Amino acid sequence: MKILHTADWHIGRRLNGTDLLSDQMHVLDQLIEYIKNEEIDLCVIAGDVFDRSNPSQAALELVNEYLYRINIGLGVPVLAISGNHDSRSRLGYGSRWFEKSNYHMRTSIGDILDPVIIDDHHFYMVPYMDVLEAKQYFKDESIISHHDVYRKVTGEIRKRIDHDARNIFVGHMFISDAKSSDSERPLSIGLSEEVGTDLFTDFELVLLGHLHHPFAIEHDSIFYSGSLLKYSFSETRQPKGFRVIDTGEENECRFVPAESKCDLVHYKGSYDEVINEKVAFRDNNAYFKFELTGLETIKDPMAKLKMIYPNTLELRPVIETRESSMSKVDVNQSTDREIFDAFIAQVHGTELTAYQEDLFKQLFKGDADETD
Repeated sequence: MKILHTADWHIGRRLNGTDLLSDQMHVLDQLIEYIKNEEIDLCVIAGDVFDRSNPSQAALELVNEYLYRINIGLGVPVLAISGNHDSRSRLGYGSRWFEKSNYHMRTSIGDILDPVIIDDHHFYMVPYMDVLEAKQYFKDESIISHHDVYRKVTGEIRKRIDHDARNIFVGHMFISDAKSSDSERPLSIGLSEEVGTDLFTDFELVLLGHLHHPFAIEHDSIFYSGSLLKYSFSETRQPKGFRVIDTGEENECRFVPAESKCDLVHYKGSYDEVINEKVAFRDNNAYFKFELTGLETIKDPMAKLKMIYPNTLELRPVIETRESSMSKVDVNQSTDREIFDAFIAQVHGTELTAYQEDLFKQLFKGDADETD
């Protein structure tokens, strides 16, 4: 069986106020084409379909369109769970009805012990759940961390698992020693989020969502697909795409990169280099975050940058630090021009600009004439 594993679509996400729906459609179109051309048998979505529990109408329509194209248009079964960003009631509405078309959306903790069975593959679909919810559902006061939650869940599954079948776990969690990104919402406040890999030895495959780096963990059977797009400037160097698993004799798993409509670029340097295009960027229409020196005397630098880089989303000034030293100019025996030059050199570390030269001449006409 060829399984396409994806997660963390975060449909409706905005980046520094910029709508990313067209960017998300661009990648989902590639996913659709891959499913069609590579004869994928099954699509697994491991949580965070939406970016927030109350998505916009446009986000709802986009998700409905692409799930319809996969499940009905291409006739591919879809197995999905809710993540920590999703609304369970919204995703779970009509799920029993949709199962007639092989669209299996699991959002309830009460369904985790009943696998979705396709051929000889048993998929245990475990939506995101918090510690308090699991403690109350299982009536187990020993559950005080996310590891405890999944220790209980896998223990209950173990009581009824069919070891003659291919057992696959689909979840949404933070696996121990994995790499995180700034755009991932914490699963809890004040509690340990990490879940140990030792809990999943009964499963041939563990397909996960939540962490946005597709190589957040290196493991023989536990995989993240990563997010659909780069959702923060901490992810600029991360590849984005989806995974494809062939559950043959060796469970071959590979990452398939997708092309973003607009890349994310985080550049640190000087304003002069950027505004005079001394730096060669691959695409001036990328989403930019600039951290630049030399902004002290620039009026409205963001507007000037957007004339060349229209998708500049963030600009941060960097103040160059210099060793402070006492001025060696004797104010009693120096001209105004000498004092002014020394001040500029100490504060800015440079000689006078044309603007500063004109300003001096306007303020100190007599002294300026003496220095000409």
